[in-house]
Amino acid sequence: MADKSTENSRRERGTGSIWRKGRYYWLQYYAHGQKIRISAGTDDPRKAEKLLKLKVAEVRVGVHRDVRRLTYEDLREAYIADYRTNGRKSLRFDREGNPSLDKVTRLDGFFTGWRSADIDSDVIRKFTAAQQANGLSNASINRSISALRRMFNLAKVDGKLRDVPHFPMLKEARARQGFFEPEQYDELARALPEYLRLPLSIGYFTGMRLGEILSLEWNQVDFLDGIIRLRAGETKNDEAREVPIAPQLHTLLERQFALRHAGCEFVCFRLQRTGEAGKISSFRKAWYSACIKAGLGKMEPAEDRVTGRALFAPPRGPRSKPKMKMVYQGMIFHDLRRTGVRNLVRAGVPERVAQEISGHKTRSVFARYNIVSPSDVREAGRKLGIFHAEKFGPKTDTFEAEPQRSKAVTQ
Repeated sequence: MADKSTENSRRERGTGSIWRKGRYYWLQYYAHGQKIRISAGTDDPRKAEKLLKLKVAEVRVGVHRDVRRLTYEDLREAYIADYRTNGRKSLRFDREGNPSLDKVTRLDGFFTGWRSADIDSDVIRKFTAAQQANGLSNASINRSISALRRMFNLAKVDGKLRDVPHFPMLKEARARQGFFEPEQYDELARALPEYLRLPLSIGYFTGMRLGEILSLEWNQVDFLDGIIRLRAGETKNDEAREVPIAPQLHTLLERQFALRHAGCEFVCFRLQRTGEAGKISSFRKAWYSACIKAGLGKMEPAEDRVTGRALFAPPRGPRSKPKMKMVYQGMIFHDLRRTGVRNLVRAGVPERVAQEISGHKTRSVFARYNIVSPSDVREAGRKLGIFHAEKFGPKTDTFEAEPQRSKAVTQ
């Protein structure tokens, strides 16, 4: 026990020392000839003594790590380096060539200047509360916390840290369940600009990702075998795969092939102002407008997640008034991917084959895309009725009520 008498008494050489400063006890010991002073983070002398013995033991067995100078910036640098080394495609760069990740940018705004030793569960909860006050969703906050956890784990693997704090996560909203019914697909195709109808069709009939569709070239389309071949290194998981071409899509691709422009190798293209064909880039506004026109989306006022009050954009000039922020709610392009996966399974394609075609690496993620719709439930009821009809026949009751017997009256 480290009381006042033991604090002031001379300790055995090499065992370190403890003393109270303000609220907490502090520790002092030597490692590799350097004096180290750290807070025990407790006002309990027994816990402080136990922590001191642990630190001294770490020095003696050669596993001690001095984390006082390890900062959040050091963790972040190693994290970005890991992204570069592994060629992660989600890593973006700004105009100056600096790496940029939204989930890390949110961490930068809170943890810049922090020492790694000071980042614990309580601090992470404060970060969560600050992000929620800014209107960020639980899913986005979790992505940032996951990135921070990865930073600490990398430091532990590299031998810079021994202990990693607990990272409290938030409960996320249920994953999107959106998918297109055939009549919705037809309605949206009529509302979209002509240059976006083929990307819509490819997404609907194949379930390919948007990036894969916009980067698709004619040398990847095999009309003879009816297959689209996606090359290794150009997909999200960097694995090559083959996607079958449905007869309906085959006709649309042949029509587009007849309209191709010299010098443009992309299947989906858009005519520029110069009259030349080029790759389609962002079309978010055109998609929103078409979905609203087709009754598949709408614009709603943006609200603060904490107070529930409407959000306003800052005025553009001294005479302009602030306008209410609007957010889109409705079908998105990625819903086509869910639709493609669902159609593969409904067509009777084995799930393992469908998973290979869609490019999902795990069964759990694939299952999230295999959406069950109300029409599926009704179809299941119809098939269940046929199954039981074969067993019980056309009658609706599975048993016949026994006739009631009148009791004999005894005289």
